[in-house]
Amino acid sequence: MSSEAHTEEGLAASTHRLWVVGVDGSSCARDALDWATNHVADRGDALHVVTAWQTPLNGSPGLAAPMAVPIDDSTLADAAATTAEEEAKHAAESSPVPVHAVVAHGSASPALLEAGKEAELLVVGSRGRGGFGRLLLGSTSTQCATHATMPIAVIPHDTTITTTTGIVVAIDGSPNSLSALEWVLGFARPGTTITVIWVWDATPLAVGADEFFFPDASATAETRFHHLIDEVVQSRPDNDITIERSFVHGRPRSTIADACTGADMLVLGARGHGAVGSALLGSVSTWLLHHVEIPVVVVPHPVDESDGNDPADPADD
Repeated sequence: MSSEAHTEEGLAASTHRLWVVGVDGSSCARDALDWATNHVADRGDALHVVTAWQTPLNGSPGLAAPMAVPIDDSTLADAAATTAEEEAKHAAESSPVPVHAVVAHGSASPALLEAGKEAELLVVGSRGRGGFGRLLLGSTSTQCATHATMPIAVIPHDTTITTTTGIVVAIDGSPNSLSALEWVLGFARPGTTITVIWVWDATPLAVGADEFFFPDASATAETRFHHLIDEVVQSRPDNDITIERSFVHGRPRSTIADACTGADMLVLGARGHGAVGSALLGSVSTWLLHHVEIPVVVVPHPVDESDGNDPADPADD
């Protein structure tokens, strides 16, 4: 197993099933790396451990101020390379697949998204070195989850690294949520229990100053819920995975969060039917990322170039 450092430009994705993990030397990033090495077996062929660095921006000095001292970029690049090498070496000790250290130049979120554009999974910690202790989700993980075009796993700090045998996947009939269900069926291993939950929110919707719409088609939605699951599941071979179905009335955020009690992972579509077209990550998914303290995987609906559908198009909602 290799833990040699490479520049972003000098290391192409040489494997069909690539996992990318973002690291910055923080303990939360180490947790994400440990989660990845524990789960990559039989799911990935290689692991790229990516550290990004950039030159700090300095404001222009005033007329009476002394000249700014030039920053030695090589020091920053060397420090990033050292971090990448150390983390890759740590991962190589237990990883069942080859590990490569990658140093990328640029802001963390764009660098990770670029490094992971050919990956099957991008893994990040919920918070990095720049995160405040009171915040569950940091800016890098938020940006990556919001803009990722590949599945992204957000791993909370101090998560228990264990075999994933209990997975909750939330669907609402949208293309993204069905992509999430398909992803789960490919990720799960024999002995896994997958709980598919659809929360029917019958809260009245304001449609005017004095008018409200009362959703009352829950029976139709429940029938569609089972039909959609049957369609997705029947295309998969029987591999000793248990599928449990849960169609419940309630508020999506709290109901899904409660369903995660005792689970090892939550899987969501990037947007659902309630998403605004300009929001790449739906409000429910965003809330759950900030409040559920188990690994969360966000799965985007892939772009179908044949028909021009964009997963961010409001028509998909």
